[in-house]
Amino acid sequence: MKEKINPSVQPKKQQKHKGGDHPTSISRGRLLQLSIAALLLSMAGYYVWDNFLRQPTGFELVSNMVEAAGGMEAWNNVKEGQFTRTQYLYAQNGDQLSEIAQTFYFRKNNGQVQLKVKSQTTNGEVVQISKDGEGYWATKAALPADPRLTSGDLGMMCDSKYCNPDCAASMAFYRFSMPFKLTDAGVRPDNGSIQDFAMINFDPLKEIFNMETQPRVLDVSYKPTVGKDKWKFFVHPESNLIYKIEYSNKSDWGEYRPEELFWTDHRMVDGLTFSHQWHRYWSNGKIMEKYIFSDVDFKTPLGEDFFDRPEGHELLSAR
Repeated sequence: MKEKINPSVQPKKQQKHKGGDHPTSISRGRLLQLSIAALLLSMAGYYVWDNFLRQPTGFELVSNMVEAAGGMEAWNNVKEGQFTRTQYLYAQNGDQLSEIAQTFYFRKNNGQVQLKVKSQTTNGEVVQISKDGEGYWATKAALPADPRLTSGDLGMMCDSKYCNPDCAASMAFYRFSMPFKLTDAGVRPDNGSIQDFAMINFDPLKEIFNMETQPRVLDVSYKPTVGKDKWKFFVHPESNLIYKIEYSNKSDWGEYRPEELFWTDHRMVDGLTFSHQWHRYWSNGKIMEKYIFSDVDFKTPLGEDFFDRPEGHELLSAR
């Protein structure tokens, strides 16, 4: 029996897409274009974030600080030199208590630093303290003197049982060497919190750091084999110069000793930019301590035997 065919029902013909491209091909091409656009947008966003919005890492901030101070090459080119640091002490009512000028002479040699400090006693006697291959030596009024007693009389000995006559001089030069010393082996720089242990109830740097220009904060610690002190640096986000330092350590008896030091008057000398004034404050806002740096000279050479003890001054040499 033959099947009847309904003449009103025609077989469906396969339609061809106009233009010769299959719809699936168009959607794939469009998807590829969108993916490329998204990738480029993502890369541009990352570039903006990485170069303009992201906070630098601790090591990056140290690098920026070093460049702002003149660069590592410039610092390494300084082999020897001198600077005078005048210390002023004040009572809480603002009265000046003392003024002591100390000239620091230094020579850098294979990672080691030789130091000599020259100052005067309250009686006007010229004092020198240094170290050579035989040990520490000192002179007072051109005569041999006990290095420890002489250093202590100048207030340059700390209360540690391990303190040496060059203790305060070494710390003074270490701070003067910032931020370059932050590149030493064993230093652990990291992003810090703006919350500090502020020892005063006002901000001496309010004209520098405000709501629009908050400081970048660098926390610095050390590998246990290197040191246990902790530092916090408050750095201007545009100039990358240091404007405040917080330093803390523990005494031999476990006493916690924080210190807050403000750096101002940044100037360049022989290609290096550093603060020429350091300040500490009483809680009432009065200046407690002020250091002023002057007569900085990185070019005049020191004699080959500059750090050697004067001839005939072997007495008390190894103390």
